[in-house]
Amino acid sequence: MGDQEVKLHGGWPSFFSKRVDIALKMKGINYKYVAEDIFNKSPELLEYNPVHKKIPVLVHNGKPICESLVILEYIDETWKSGPSILPKDPYARAMARFWAKFIDDKCFPTMWQIRKSQGEEEREKAIEEAKEQLATLENELKGKKFFGGDEMGLVDIAANFIALWLGVVEELMGIELLTKEKFPGLCEWVDVYLNDTIIKETLPAKQELLDRFRNLFQRPNFATMGDQEVKLFGLWASPFSKRVEIALKIKGISYEHIDENLSNKSPELLKFNPVHKKIPVLLHNGKPICESLVILEYIEETWKSGPSILPKDPYAKAMARFWAKFIDDKCIAAMWSIRRSSEGQEKAIEVLIEHLKTLENELEGKKFFGGDEIGLVDITANVIALWFVVSLELMEIEFLTKEKFPRLCQWIDDYLDNSVIKDTLPDREKFRVYLSNLKS
Repeated sequence: MGDQEVKLHGGWPSFFSKRVDIALKMKGINYKYVAEDIFNKSPELLEYNPVHKKIPVLVHNGKPICESLVILEYIDETWKSGPSILPKDPYARAMARFWAKFIDDKCFPTMWQIRKSQGEEEREKAIEEAKEQLATLENELKGKKFFGGDEMGLVDIAANFIALWLGVVEELMGIELLTKEKFPGLCEWVDVYLNDTIIKETLPAKQELLDRFRNLFQRPNFATMGDQEVKLFGLWASPFSKRVEIALKIKGISYEHIDENLSNKSPELLKFNPVHKKIPVLLHNGKPICESLVILEYIEETWKSGPSILPKDPYAKAMARFWAKFIDDKCIAAMWSIRRSSEGQEKAIEVLIEHLKTLENELEGKKFFGGDEIGLVDITANVIALWFVVSLELMEIEFLTKEKFPRLCQWIDDYLDNSVIKDTLPDREKFRVYLSNLKS
C-alpha cells in the first residue's frame, strides 16, 4: 500500500458497510476502520458524506467515496491486483451491475416492507413479492457456484444481505422465506458463501445481529423521527450523560451529540441549563430538559414506542424511581467520598459496601433491576457497571467481587454484554486513562 491512506467509515451491523470490508479484504488492501454510531454520527462522516449522511464512506488519500456499490467499483478500478470484483467482458459487467442493482432496488426494500407493514394483508403481499424476487435470483444462479461464476464477484458481495441478514429478519419476524425446498440453488449458494474464508472473517455472528436487531425491530418509529430536532449536550466520559444516550438508543431516537468541555462550557450549555450549568441537557425541538433522571422520564413519556424504560404498574414505577434515587443519593455520594481524600476513606468504603449489599438483595431472582429487560434502575446503575469498577481498580481497593456480590457481578456481566450498552459506554481502557489523569 506504500504511503496510501485508506479509511472506511462503517458500522458492524450494516451489510452495506460489510460489502466494502469484503472487497478490501479480497484485494488485500490494508485499511483503517472507523466505527460509526448511526444514532450519533461523527463530524468526519457528516463532512465526507454531506449529501446522504450515511455509511459506508471510503476515504482514499483524503478523497471520500460514498454508496457501497459505487465504492466496490472504485476499489476494483483502483487496485488491479488480487481477484477481480467485476468481470472483464462489458456485457458481463453490465449484467453484474444489473443484478446488484436488483438486490438494492427490489430485494432489500421488499424485505424492509415486511417489517414495516401494517396489517396482515399488507404483510402477506410483501412476503409474496419477496418470494418472487428470490425466485428470480434462484433462476439466475442455475448452473453456477456463485453469481459471478466460479469465483465470488460484485453480485455475491452485494447479496451478503440475503446470505445472513435475511435469516435474521425471518427469525425476528417469525416468517419463512428462504427454504431448501423452494430455493435449493440459493440455499446452496448461502452455504458456500458463508463458508468462504474472507466472508467468515468479515461478517458478524448471526447471534450478534439477532441481539442488535431484536431491539430495533421493537421500535415502530425507528428512523422515522420526521422533522423533530433532538440534541444532547453531554460528555463521553460522564455516566449521567451516557444514561441519556442509552435511553435514546433503546427508544431508537436519532439525535445529535454535542460533546462539552467541562473546563470551558459552551454558551449554549450555560443558556440551556442556567440553574446547574451542568450536563446532560436534552434539547427537543428547542426545549431544554436537564438532570439525567428527569430526562429519562421525559424520553419515556414523549416516545411511547420501543421498549419501556419504566414499568406500567404505578407501584413498580414508584419502586424504580426509589432505587434510581438511591443510587444517585447514596451510592454515588459514598464513592465520591472514597475518591475525594484518604481521610475517612475507610468509613466511606464501609458505607458503600452496605449500599451495594442493599442493591445485591434487590437483584434477587432477577436478571436486571427492571426484571428480564433493562429499565430505569439499570440505566441509572451504569455508574456501578463501569465507573465504580474502574475507580476501585485505580485506587487498588477490592471489595466488589463475585464472592461478596455474586448477583451484582452477574448483573454487571449481563449489562455490559447488552448490545445497546456495548455500543454506548466508553471503551474501558480509554476511560481508565481518562479517570487516571483526572485523579492525578
